Amino acid sequence: MTMSPTAPLVSVAHRLVNRSPWPIELAVWGVSVMAPGGRGIFPLDDFVSHDETPLPARPLVLWPYTDMTDPRWTWGSKYVQLRQDQSATGSQKIGMLNPKGWAAYLVGGEAFIKGYPCEPGATYTDMGCNTESYTDPDMLEVETLGPLTRLEPGTGADHLESWLVAKVDCGPGDADIDAALLPLAGQLPPRR
Repeated sequence: MTMSPTAPLVSVAHRLVNRSPWPIELAVWGVSVMAPGGRGIFPLDDFVSHDETPLPARPLVLWPYTDMTDPRWTWGSKYVQLRQDQSATGSQKIGMLNPKGWAAYLVGGEAFIKGYPCEPGATYTDMGCNTESYTDPDMLEVETLGPLTRLEPGTGADHLESWLVAKVDCGPGDADIDAALLPLAGQLPPRR
């Protein structure tokens, strides 16, 4: 971890090293466990009309216990939101390929924003996800994944994240999120 001397920004390098005598295929996974009572915000690809392209844009992966009618979900045209609710009785999880390379968690008037790479053409685990979120009555996770990598003995792989923390006033809609979070996400260093 490296803290910026001038901004509320932290660089985090997650590193796995293969200390075994055989090759291992893996993905480096950065899991941040968030405090209760907030909401995760995950950007979607830019909207493109069917007239412009009939091709799919990205995977959106659901787990067997994911209930898309659960009131903790907000499905917007620009963002998927998942609220952490301590009174909830079950778990929810989603995964996606997020080429925007950032995700956020809002709680108590503060934003925690993670920036991370999305490598074009790379193979990601869990049916192609570089971003996942899980919630239960205790917490919410903002998870980022590096691509699947084959590590030979003695080699390593890194997954880099940038964390930014800021005070925010952010309403529930896509336009609110654009106004409050896009300028902050733009302050994250380039992710490669």
